[in-house]
Amino acid sequence: MTTNHPAEFQAYLNREQHIARMIRQRIPKYGSKVALKDRSDGPWVSVTWKEMGDIADGLGRALISCGVEVGDRVGIFSQNRAAWTLADLAILSVRGVTVPVYPTNSAEETAYIVEDAGIKVLFVNDQEQYDKALEVLESSDVLQVLVAFSPTVTLKKGTESFSFSDFIGHDRDGAFQKECETRLNQAAPSDLYTLIYTSGTTGAPKGAMLTHENILASLYGTGYPMPVKPTDVSFAFLPLSHVFERSWTWFMLSRGAENHYCHDTRQVKEFFAEVRPHYMVSVPRVWEKIYATIQDGVQKAPNLKKNLFHWAIHTGGTYHGLINAKKQPDRLLSLKYTLADRLILSKIREVVGGRAKFFHAGGAALNPEINQFFVNAGIRLGVGYGLTEIFPICVCTPRDIGFGTSGKPIPLVSVRITDEGEIQAQSPSLMKGYWNRPDASAEAITPDGWFKTGDIGEVTDKGYVRVTDRLKEILITAGGKNISPQTIETAVKEDLYVEQAVAVGDGKPYISALVVPSFPMLDALAEVLGLQEVPRKKLVAHPEVMAFYRERIDHHTRHLGRVEQIKRFTLLPAEFTQAAGELTPTSKLKRKVILKRYAGTIEAMYAEPRKKAS
Repeated sequence: MTTNHPAEFQAYLNREQHIARMIRQRIPKYGSKVALKDRSDGPWVSVTWKEMGDIADGLGRALISCGVEVGDRVGIFSQNRAAWTLADLAILSVRGVTVPVYPTNSAEETAYIVEDAGIKVLFVNDQEQYDKALEVLESSDVLQVLVAFSPTVTLKKGTESFSFSDFIGHDRDGAFQKECETRLNQAAPSDLYTLIYTSGTTGAPKGAMLTHENILASLYGTGYPMPVKPTDVSFAFLPLSHVFERSWTWFMLSRGAENHYCHDTRQVKEFFAEVRPHYMVSVPRVWEKIYATIQDGVQKAPNLKKNLFHWAIHTGGTYHGLINAKKQPDRLLSLKYTLADRLILSKIREVVGGRAKFFHAGGAALNPEINQFFVNAGIRLGVGYGLTEIFPICVCTPRDIGFGTSGKPIPLVSVRITDEGEIQAQSPSLMKGYWNRPDASAEAITPDGWFKTGDIGEVTDKGYVRVTDRLKEILITAGGKNISPQTIETAVKEDLYVEQAVAVGDGKPYISALVVPSFPMLDALAEVLGLQEVPRKKLVAHPEVMAFYRERIDHHTRHLGRVEQIKRFTLLPAEFTQAAGELTPTSKLKRKVILKRYAGTIEAMYAEPRKKAS
């Protein structure tokens, strides 16, 4: 039976209408059940559904008392924590518009968004963000109030600065409660839900305007095949300022599930052990690092253990392949799997908490071999694809992993491929345009209503979407070969000893690369080679280190075509960073900046004569 998704979505939209109303409708049902948990200020703290509603009420009244009108923009400049979602719910409840600001943004980047969006009130997390926001407040004609989540923040006297707890009680007599209720009753799907500023790999960031209908369309399409239960726990790992994590948070809460927050991604190993999530959204880099660490350990193990590991992974793949195909494994295979699971597979699952039901990854390509490895171990991991402006476009699901692809278009989304190979998409989740940028909006959306993703890809015969690269980032060698830098970079970054990589070679006779080592692993290598006293700048150029990386890079790119092979590379002594302007807030490479900054280094890799390629 074919599902009539447009009709079902309309019924869903009529029922939910607005994110704030959707969440508040569930408060009486879940009451004392835990909704949110975090430990950003020390020990774990839980927030029940009733407490979530009460806190959002207090914050909403405070926002109105500060002059926030319907449609006004309110910013959140913070790491992940329960207070982020509480502030978001409050803003939406009074029909304000939430504007996320990446927690790693500089004062200048924050000021740009504040001024462009016209943010009146800005929530911040810690002292560093408060101090940056204070710079903006003192020079802005728009920003009026700062609210600090962390109780450790020292507020500047004489400014409109509040602690989170004080702000909640700003309207203690409830003078604005009726106004809150009136606004919520008048909330509509057409209300502007958010302005999300694109990460800006080229040019200044633009604020994508998304309505509540847009976000509800994405929740409907993404959640359609996901059997999430109120007893499930989700781990908020990606920044909530990203459309992916924030949308996923609302989806999990719409199912009554519990959301735990990661305020520091450097502690992800400890968080996995404590949270033991059933669900999570992340980026491929997380899985590449886990995979590389496991494989490094296997390579160092005795042959007996190494063979046992490979046997277990193979057995797990055969077993789960049948289960996923809804076929019953025979008794012998089931017995083999039980042994493999007890000895090896269960230990791999414990690395991510041991309770994984389904984990999403997006934002970059994930090697299908790595994806298959985790599925073989019993961790259902699928890739998704979408952009801030139209999110998501397609996803893999627990029932259909779609290895090597980003899955099939979700319900309500249509995809087409242009003659140039660009992926274009159409959906009720498509933004209404860019804030104050009708020119950019007209450029991004075709006259017939399709969004130009700027990505190159294909739709397979079975309906899966495969993204291969960015339209403007394809390298064309001197020999006229079109090369995908992303494919090369993804392969190189699978190595445990590599943190970042940039493939270069546009207009050149061959492909070269700038490679940033994983410095903890480089330090360990230096100790093994007896080079621990060598300064980093000399260490990355040391012949023994270069030979070590040459072998590993060749190994990880062995499956690529001859013209895609990295002939020469340079190890860099420092990471690419957002502060240096080399990365966006979402850690995407700003290629033009990097190519300009390292122009001399790149040219040196093509200089002739050269006795020996690195």
